[in-house]
Amino acid sequence: MEGWKGGNLAFYASRFTLHVSRLKWFFCAATFCLTLFASIETRAQDIATLLEGGKYHEAAQLLEKSASSTKRVEQLSGIYEKLGDIYYAYTHQYPQALNVYDKIIQLSSKGATAEDLFLGYIKKGDVYCRMGKYEQAIETYQALADQFPPTHFAHKTCLRKVHSIQTALDDLRAQQHIIQTHETAPLAIEAKFHTAELYRSPSQLNRPEKAIEVYEEILQQRKDTKLAAEAQWRIGNLRDKVLNQPALAIEAYQKVVDNYHGVSLFAAEAFFQIGRIHLERGRYDRAVEAFEQLSEKHPDFWKMHAVFYWSGICYEKLRDCRRAIDAFQTFLYAYLPTLDPIYLGAIGKYDQDPARVKTELEAKIRQLKLDFASVEWDRIRELIAASNYVDALPLTRQYIIDVPTGEHAQAARSQLREIELYATIQKLQSIGGVLTPYALFRAGKIYERELNDYEQATATYRQLIETHPQSLWAAEAVYRTGVVYAKHLNNTEKAIESYQTLISDYPSSSQTMMAHFQLGEMYRTLDQYDEAVKAYQTTIAYPKQTQHLAQGYKDSFADQAQFRIGHVHYENQRYDAAFATFQEFITNRPYSPRLAAAYAFLGDISHKRADSKNALNAYDNAMRLLEGSPIQARMMIDEAYELGFQESDPTAVIQHLSELRKRVQVR
Repeated sequence: MEGWKGGNLAFYASRFTLHVSRLKWFFCAATFCLTLFASIETRAQDIATLLEGGKYHEAAQLLEKSASSTKRVEQLSGIYEKLGDIYYAYTHQYPQALNVYDKIIQLSSKGATAEDLFLGYIKKGDVYCRMGKYEQAIETYQALADQFPPTHFAHKTCLRKVHSIQTALDDLRAQQHIIQTHETAPLAIEAKFHTAELYRSPSQLNRPEKAIEVYEEILQQRKDTKLAAEAQWRIGNLRDKVLNQPALAIEAYQKVVDNYHGVSLFAAEAFFQIGRIHLERGRYDRAVEAFEQLSEKHPDFWKMHAVFYWSGICYEKLRDCRRAIDAFQTFLYAYLPTLDPIYLGAIGKYDQDPARVKTELEAKIRQLKLDFASVEWDRIRELIAASNYVDALPLTRQYIIDVPTGEHAQAARSQLREIELYATIQKLQSIGGVLTPYALFRAGKIYERELNDYEQATATYRQLIETHPQSLWAAEAVYRTGVVYAKHLNNTEKAIESYQTLISDYPSSSQTMMAHFQLGEMYRTLDQYDEAVKAYQTTIAYPKQTQHLAQGYKDSFADQAQFRIGHVHYENQRYDAAFATFQEFITNRPYSPRLAAAYAFLGDISHKRADSKNALNAYDNAMRLLEGSPIQARMMIDEAYELGFQESDPTAVIQHLSELRKRVQVR
């Protein structure tokens, strides 16, 4: 018995010793893990601090150190993702970025997720694009696509990227041909700008540094071109939003302000972006300076509500309470009541409704509004009557601020936009020197598109044409004059005269092609079909200026013109010519948004010929194109109204087409 007891005691003693040993190991392991996690969390905080301070190289070094200290796949993938982003988006060390994304791809054999694999391949392809190695980019995307079935999101995404690159490269070659053919003509400048846009777009060639290089070439070649302000703004925008170079971005935006202030909408946007960059970095005094200049020099800026809101934030941070209240109240009472909620994103309130924004702002405001005497309203009316809008504008805003629910507050709000526009025109009229033609054009455009004062618009355009006939803006003014006469003043004779003047006096301008097209439209309305066809044919002969639409469709004046030729033949009951034209259109323009409409006309003509087989085939092709394509449906309504397509939604368009098809079957 004693032996048994002794044996059991020894047994339990040994088990107890083993249990204590395991507990010690567990606590040691737990302590190590906690220390490791604490170390990782500390490093993450350090990295975030370095990134906020613009110390990207130091952050990359710390991430490399973190990667060497762990073998856990989920941690490595997260580290490599951040490291790749730094090399790609901040330091632009593309070979290092390639190496990092290759490591993410290699982790797939060690248990990394499909999402990590997708990220590695996609970002690797993007890096190749940044390096201008498009063949390697396409191979990378294709390699990922091949790992998934055709219905998978990753497969579709990769094929879209491949298609976008190939399409952009084709477009690039076309633009280079235009540049070589036209050299210093406006068409060459526009082709260079389009080239830069291809490089700029992340969904196309994705080479921001190359885009900047081309934009700078445009500026060196012609600083007075109408695209110059936008080209300079694009440089700032790329350095700001894509390359993460805030100092260089401000420098580029400032050039827009210095060279094009007062006349260019891009100068206004540049002011806004300068203020935003300073604000994000806590330089509130410099930010509010930019916002004040924007408010003063561009009173018609479309995001003026955001200018006042962010000015209030800056003044609040600078402890200037009075100006903060004034700025917040301007936003609250002058803009918020009529603001579409979608524009709240400009103040960082993407998911808030106007009522909530109003409540938040009212919580900031600690001062009662001052009553506004009726005499102040009379003073505003006197200034407007005297056409002194520059002085009337700040008084009108102040009146709305101080008396938001007063007797004349609604009238003031309803007139505010008009006063802003007239004030802008007054400022434009005071601009002299080389920017005078640009200023006159901007004034005419405001009369035409904002104020709907068409007589004054044509008068302003005429002033530009007569006083600055050699300006780059003169041709645009002649064209706009023709449009106003045609579409708003119903003066066909004057419209045709304007377009013919443009063709004869400015044959190398980019508007000349559009003038030929508009002449075709004019002659068509006058039932001068032969003249219309000649004008459309001339339009087609010009170099293409393609507009890329959704779903891979492409539109251009040449596309419209060729379709119109078929349309003209159809209207003139020359059905054989119409049929041949629409067939040629379908063959030559496989990416046209008007394909369904062309098939619809073929179906109708075949039906008139009692050719049921071809009619049904044409209608079936049209039906196929319409399904899931709002663009084709919209064009069917616009271009084939003679066939009864007057519906307002794609479903109704398809239903009407079905009725036309049934008519063929019944016959």
